[in-house]
Amino acid sequence: MSDDPAAAYERLRRERPEAFAEPPGAPVRLLPSAPAGGGPYGVRYRDPYITVVRDAVEFPDGSVGGHVRILPTAGGAGAAVLPVCGDRVVLVRHFRHATRRWHWEIPRGFACPGESAADTARRELREEIGATARDLTPLGRVHADTGITGGAADLFWARVDAPRRAAADEGIESVALFDPCALDDLQDDGELTDSFTLAALLGARRRSLPPFVRP
Repeated sequence: MSDDPAAAYERLRRERPEAFAEPPGAPVRLLPSAPAGGGPYGVRYRDPYITVVRDAVEFPDGSVGGHVRILPTAGGAGAAVLPVCGDRVVLVRHFRHATRRWHWEIPRGFACPGESAADTARRELREEIGATARDLTPLGRVHADTGITGGAADLFWARVDAPRRAAADEGIESVALFDPCALDDLQDDGELTDSFTLAALLGARRRSLPPFVRP
């Protein structure tokens, strides 16, 4: 990142005012300018996917300091999509560097600039399981980690034809299909911990979407 952190921060405030909102009663208040001490402040890292900022803030006790958060660089929400093939859910076994673990997950990803959440969901299906969405139903939105991440993901349910294994550069080891009982077993065994996947499964169950159709 070549920009001055403070200049990049001020530009971000102008371009993305919604990310710097001050809702009534907010206990952590953004300061209009960085204080002399307690730095560094500003945009500390940026790539095509995430922007890491360290805001100058006033805490509830009146003290002043920095608060770190991660924002999506593209500005829009990402998307996660629950693919259903027949009467089973499609999950990918994905290696995640942040946890240094393999995870069972639904396809998901960051939005490209100007891309709608639905188009992001369709693209992620093609990239991760080689499938096209025949039906796409919104399931709501999830904030995966409100403690540090300012972005959100729109959730979808999709009916797909038979998936295939994704390209190796996606970090996906395998693609598998699970019926509802097998999904419950995965969660009970601690093998299903991804927040996007759990939220999408909850949304599909509440709406009685396949394969969770109530008798």
